[in-house]
Amino acid sequence: MKDFNVLLFYPNEPMVGIVPSNLAILSACLKESGFNVKLFDCTTYRSVTGETQEDTRTKLGLVKKTDIDKYIHLKETNIYEDFVEIVDEYKPDLIAFTVVDSTIKFSLSFVGLIKNKNIPIVFGGVGATFNYEKILNAGMEDFMKGCALVDFVCIGEGEEAIVELCEELFRGNACENIKNIYCRNLYSGNIIKNPLRKLVNLEDLPTPDFSIYEDWRFYRPFMGKVKRMLQMDFDRGCQHGCTYCAAPGLRKVFIDENCGRYYRVKSNDKIFQEMKYLIDKYRLDFVWISSETLLDLPLEKFREFVERYKKEINLPMWCQSRLDTFTEEKTKLLAELGCENVSIGLEHGSEEIRKKILNKHISNKVIIDAVKLMAKYRIFPTFNNMLGLPDETRENVFETVQLNRELSSILNGKHNLNVFTFIPFMGTKLRQICIDKGYIKDNEEIPASFFKESMLDMPTMSKAEIKGLEKTLALYIMLPETYYPDIKLAEQDNEEGTKKFNELINLIKK
Repeated sequence: MKDFNVLLFYPNEPMVGIVPSNLAILSACLKESGFNVKLFDCTTYRSVTGETQEDTRTKLGLVKKTDIDKYIHLKETNIYEDFVEIVDEYKPDLIAFTVVDSTIKFSLSFVGLIKNKNIPIVFGGVGATFNYEKILNAGMEDFMKGCALVDFVCIGEGEEAIVELCEELFRGNACENIKNIYCRNLYSGNIIKNPLRKLVNLEDLPTPDFSIYEDWRFYRPFMGKVKRMLQMDFDRGCQHGCTYCAAPGLRKVFIDENCGRYYRVKSNDKIFQEMKYLIDKYRLDFVWISSETLLDLPLEKFREFVERYKKEINLPMWCQSRLDTFTEEKTKLLAELGCENVSIGLEHGSEEIRKKILNKHISNKVIIDAVKLMAKYRIFPTFNNMLGLPDETRENVFETVQLNRELSSILNGKHNLNVFTFIPFMGTKLRQICIDKGYIKDNEEIPASFFKESMLDMPTMSKAEIKGLEKTLALYIMLPETYYPDIKLAEQDNEEGTKKFNELINLIKK
């Protein structure tokens, strides 16, 4: 091994999400090249409110309560003090942060604590790609004093770029000409924008190294039970053009730089080699196949995958797909896989809003037919819904309520719900629309929490109304319409509203 230590930093909320593969892949690439790797994982710390995302979802009636607390060991110590202590003990030669829009400010607060130690800092991830100027400008008011907080930003994919960056730092060379890396000229302070390299061949990547995570991180609440799982990547990228998602923006970046095809699918041989290794090494009893839209696969490839999975893996699994990808045969094959749940981007109940605002051309008939197929083959979905879209009205929200009620009836209530307030992330088409309409400012910060207050100041719905509807949407969907007047009271952010909400949520839990 080389005498060079890399500290990976994951700025996540407590217990949010399944153990991700992105840092595990970077760790594998770095270790393969002889570098030492350690992870600082914010997921393992209890939040200042003492409430995890799962606590919040359970409280809102979106998911069933589990005994996950028996398995997890959230730290109660000061996260900032612990970070400084790790830096002092491990003495990293590079600290690499992976960020989305909502974790940039949080991450910079950690950099500020150790910047006087003169450790090179790199930010990567989709948040870095679309916010590179903001990141490189952090602390620039004192640039001439050498106080810029972040030295490098990785644009696009980072597996090859971070290895090359470490190689150059290890050799003591200048790092101003590394593809995918943006940085500042040490003399002028101008941003150097290096060209992007070709997108990685997924077949050439090493098996992800999840050993950097604490063992208890593999336990996750799922459909009222606790499962042991991690993220198993099936493909990378997305072929679709939804306006609320950054994938089309990334695709454009790669097209403009002639990087190659963004959407890539691993060979079945590669997929099964990785799955077998990861299941055995980390003692998994459940498989999350990570693909933006698994059923987009050509039928023949999917048939082959299903046959091999039944013979070589044969564990219950979970995936996600679009509602317009469910055919009779593919749904039947999905059931043969042992699929217990499919995460579905329902987004909104209005066909017009899905088409004109979200660029998601899926009719209500297609949605209902797909859900009937899932019900037939006993596959239970999680419906992901959004509130507070630009120019959305209260009446539009109740189109989402009504569609969810119809789908819930088809499934006899055997499904999960997610309800999120729309956030205009950088790199998305809807963000620019919100800016053009004056609903947000160009440089407006993205809130840190997954359950966020609306950022939009718009005439059709106030932030308070959106917040109240997010809190109560599960009640509107799951309780009879005779309760609607009471649920409207529960929307209020006051003592009366809280009391009524608690009364009604107990009806759902019973």
